Amino acid sequence: MPQLEFFFDFSSPFAYLAGMQVEGVARRTGATLVLRPLLLGALFREVGQVDVPIGAMSEVKRQYTLRDLGRWARWWGVPFRWPEAFPLRTVLPLRVFLLDPTPARMRSFFHATWGEGRDVGDPGVLRSLGVSEAELAQAPGRREELVAATRLAVEAGVFGVPSFRVDGGPLIWGQDRLDQVERACRGEPIEG
Repeated sequence: MPQLEFFFDFSSPFAYLAGMQVEGVARRTGATLVLRPLLLGALFREVGQVDVPIGAMSEVKRQYTLRDLGRWARWWGVPFRWPEAFPLRTVLPLRVFLLDPTPARMRSFFHATWGEGRDVGDPGVLRSLGVSEAELAQAPGRREELVAATRLAVEAGVFGVPSFRVDGGPLIWGQDRLDQVERACRGEPIEG
């Protein structure tokens, strides 16, 4: 049974698109899904990337990327709405997620952010998604766990999200590479 690692942050619309599909890939291939949340801003600083890549794009590339996100959302059959509070602050939802790191919670946080355009960094939004006061109070205690998770991603060679790794093999980056992820889970080689 292959192990499928999914590296993500709720701040990425591309990770949202992948996050809404990755369970299906695992189910179809019999893979064990391992969720690997990380703090994307910290990862970007570590690897020398700007904090908000879409903000550094030329206007023509930014407009294309926004249209492409909409096309991919339609392709995958998921709603897509750009959040008003962008760039997103995801430290709190990531720490809360670490308290209950389930696919259902991941989908819920992603859908609220990119399907509904809500600010998942707002404690009120998290409460509306079923996060308890106790979880919100415990979240600051997950700081070191989030730092360690981000460090693990850097050590795995992750430079952006979504990223995938099957059985510790080569990194696969991008929601548009889910076909390669699925092939890797089936044991097919993905590199020449």
